Amino acid sequence: MTTNNAASRKGTRPDRVPALGLAGSAALFGTAALLLFLTTRVAIPALVSATGAEAVVMWFLAASLVLFGPLLLAAALLLRRERRAGTQESLGARLRLRPMNGGDWLWAAGGLVAVGALTGGIGATLRMLHYGAGLQPSFMAFEPLGPGRYWILGAWLPFFVLNIVGEEFVWRGVVLPRQEAAFGGKAWLINGVLWLLFHAAFPWQVLLTLVPITVLLPYVVQRRRNTWVGIVIHAGFGAMGFLALAFGLA
Repeated sequence: MTTNNAASRKGTRPDRVPALGLAGSAALFGTAALLLFLTTRVAIPALVSATGAEAVVMWFLAASLVLFGPLLLAAALLLRRERRAGTQESLGARLRLRPMNGGDWLWAAGGLVAVGALTGGIGATLRMLHYGAGLQPSFMAFEPLGPGRYWILGAWLPFFVLNIVGEEFVWRGVVLPRQEAAFGGKAWLINGVLWLLFHAAFPWQVLLTLVPITVLLPYVVQRRRNTWVGIVIHAGFGAMGFLALAFGLA
């Protein structure tokens, strides 16, 4: 097997994509953070006031339109610019969407367990210190689902896919390889710190609980060079968190 073929099996190589330095990374994540702020502080209250609907449902709608839609459009434009600059890889190869092998599944499972344990430990510590009231954003504090409200699960599912796949598509599929071209082996740390700051509109207690996933997930994705690993970890973590709220387990 040639060196080039061996490298291609590991996913996108840093020298095949343009570098995204600190200024560009900060601008991209900072713009997304601003959109999240507008979603939570402007769009959700306005929609709740206008419709009388539950805030969590308006989160699904507002985040889809104000945040994730523009993020995915920006990612598509970045990829289009790369194409025009001469990138020859297929879309799947560029985004590191390759089939999961045994090692990928082990890292995904281990990462999910580690994230869950560390997040649970931080949450338990905050509750013990009487800071548990801020462990969910206000728009996620809703009554457990019961008869007549299970439809919220149906509204959540498409948003869940958009949220998880969209973020991983943007931050790990498009952005992380370009950060690797700029920062090499430390790209996961830059990616993780900026991803944490992207959530700055949330209460500080939420930010603390997000530290494990924002650090571990980019590290595992960079190590495995497979965006699906990040999707599995993010999806498992996100689903467990929402379902725990939905059924009164958190």
